[in-house]
Amino acid sequence: MLKLVYFDFNFWRVDILRLSLSYSNIPYEYERIPRKNWVKKKKDFPFGQLPVIIFDGKTYAHTHTLAKFCAKKSSLYENVESKILIIDQVIDWANEVTNLIAPSIRAAIREKDFEKSKKLRQEFIEKDLNIWFSYLEKLLENCSVTKKFFTDRFTIADITAWRMIYWFTCGKLELIDASFLNDLPILKNYFNYINNFEPLNRLNVFKDVTTSN
Repeated sequence: MLKLVYFDFNFWRVDILRLSLSYSNIPYEYERIPRKNWVKKKKDFPFGQLPVIIFDGKTYAHTHTLAKFCAKKSSLYENVESKILIIDQVIDWANEVTNLIAPSIRAAIREKDFEKSKKLRQEFIEKDLNIWFSYLEKLLENCSVTKKFFTDRFTIADITAWRMIYWFTCGKLELIDASFLNDLPILKNYFNYINNFEPLNRLNVFKDVTTSN
């Protein structure tokens, strides 16, 4: 059986793996490592990072690699090269946006410098927030006929895009007003559609993501 390992909180990097596997009823174990124990545990993991997947007794890392692995096992990937490129762009977009907002998160969590965090968050909002989500909207607009799914069928790209938009609109990121999505009507309609996509939102993992503190 597959085993996923991540910290003791929800985050898109592991949630897209959980959602993909759960979507296709693929069993897996899930180990959560308390953040306070990470300094001691870090050396035991490839690249000193989480999430990881333990498969056939070996440990594998890196979000994009793991996302593709889970998507293929769950039939949530594509075989057509042009559609593979679309999916991979969405996953890379999620990584890019995370890297852009990460300094403001680190300043608060690691450094306990809340003024610095607020300043960095404001800079992100002013310089990056709208433009990077507009990139995602433009990708959807250019690639999808229906504007319901990125490749016109449900894939890991939609799980990733939904999870990222949810993160930025659920109220957990200080100073970020969910109303920014009003300026991106195609993306907003897409998010609402995926949010109400019954094969996804019936999953216990979906409920865990959307109801946890």
